[in-house]
Amino acid sequence: MPEGKWTREEFLSLRPGDIGRGLTDGEIRNIFEVLDAGWIYQGEPDPSKPHAVLASEKCSNGYFNCRKVLCHPNLCGILAVQLVSLLKQLGIGRVDWVVGSAYSAITWSYEVAKALGACHGFVEKDPTDPKQKRMLWKEEIPELSYVLQAEELITTLGTTEEVRRAITETNRSISFLPVVGALVHRPAAAKELNAGKVVALLNTVIQTWEPQNCPYCKVGSPRVKPKANWAQLVGRA
Repeated sequence: MPEGKWTREEFLSLRPGDIGRGLTDGEIRNIFEVLDAGWIYQGEPDPSKPHAVLASEKCSNGYFNCRKVLCHPNLCGILAVQLVSLLKQLGIGRVDWVVGSAYSAITWSYEVAKALGACHGFVEKDPTDPKQKRMLWKEEIPELSYVLQAEELITTLGTTEEVRRAITETNRSISFLPVVGALVHRPAAAKELNAGKVVALLNTVIQTWEPQNCPYCKVGSPRVKPKANWAQLVGRA
């Protein structure tokens, strides 16, 4: 398929054999754009333009909803193959298991595992944790296995580190690869994972602030929840 911008219908009709090359950064951004799955504030803070308020109640100048992309099986599979190709270019070899977090990364990490011919598993959220931050792992990974972690979206690395803690707590004789594969990496600043680095198909720095320090709040820009106010956020309301 030729490089360039495609329509929603063209993306949703794609099959792996239709591309035959690596997608460009612009094309991956285009997927998020046409599926209403990504937004970044344009221009200086403006009282007439809203900004995002996240689940943490912090303000942000960007938002990505990976579920709106990964709910399409063809795109989930195509993007997983793209990530595996990138990882192999960086020298990643043997992978025995691919693991991900709940919930959006489950299908994503599964497709990455399928592209690698590896086993797949995912952590679960601890139902006794009221904040739903603690993870549980209930599988047994064979000793000396090489494990790749695949996440759909990485921001602060908190979930990423918690997944590794949960798995290594009961599987001590395994080796995590020195990278984490991601669909989107949107840190507030460049930061390395303790055990390696993040390799993502889409990298973009997005800022977050407490409301009292937010430059958008200071000029009177409305705070809105992205999913419930998408049209307003992207300027279509």
